[in-house]
Amino acid sequence: MPSGAGHDAMKLHDIMPQAMLFVRGENSGISHNPLKSTNSHDIDLTVRAFQDLLGQLTAG
Repeated sequence: MPSGAGHDAMKLHDIMPQAMLFVRGENSGISHNPLKSTNSHDIDLTVRAFQDLLGQLTAG
């Protein structure tokens, strides 16, 4: 999914592959705003997804 937000990936893409893991947000998904929020369940799902990815990368 293309992102208009630059993030650090724009600076590192020439030397290593990049990926972003997005966490579902509350408040209609508002971003870059003090109202940005998420809940612990969605944080847990994100951590589990990242652990799964790392497991796949180390198994390969």
